[in-house]
Amino acid sequence: MRIAELQSPEDIYRWMEENIQYGWIDTEGVKHISEMKNFRKMYRTMSMEEILEYKLGTCIEQVWLMHHLLDRIKTENKLFCCRIFEPDDYGNLEEEEHMHCFVLYYRDGKAFHLEHPNSEKKGIYEYASEKEAIDTIVNYYIELRGGKESPTTQFFDLPAGISFREFNAYINQCGERLGV
Repeated sequence: MRIAELQSPEDIYRWMEENIQYGWIDTEGVKHISEMKNFRKMYRTMSMEEILEYKLGTCIEQVWLMHHLLDRIKTENKLFCCRIFEPDDYGNLEEEEHMHCFVLYYRDGKAFHLEHPNSEKKGIYEYASEKEAIDTIVNYYIELRGGKESPTTQFFDLPAGISFREFNAYINQCGERLGV
């Protein structure tokens, strides 16, 4: 199936399954598939063109792509990032990243979580409300992170070529924290 043929969120999910891997391209152009070694040091966000060319992305790029595909089929959606809070000047480049981005879309008065980047939770999940969806997703990551708070923020853009630290600073300035 080609992008032009996508007509529903279910089509988008199937297209993602067939075409996009979890991974990233480092600052030296090396592909990293399903591994995060040196992520904080060498990650840069990809443009939409790069995501489609390399057919991969972290949760950050994958939700950006799904957001655009949902917009293309005129399905209301929002982007969110939940993570262990780090200040803008956080500088421990050896620490693992503790962030997950996700997209929610809305249909028939309900919220749906379209999850592709998290291989443990791939699928489409239905919720009665946006709040229920956010709380459920955030609680999953709080549990996964050993009970550590996981502030969640809606975001609206993905600048290409920024580092993990710069993306974190961008999320910090996006505003209100949501969820539990």
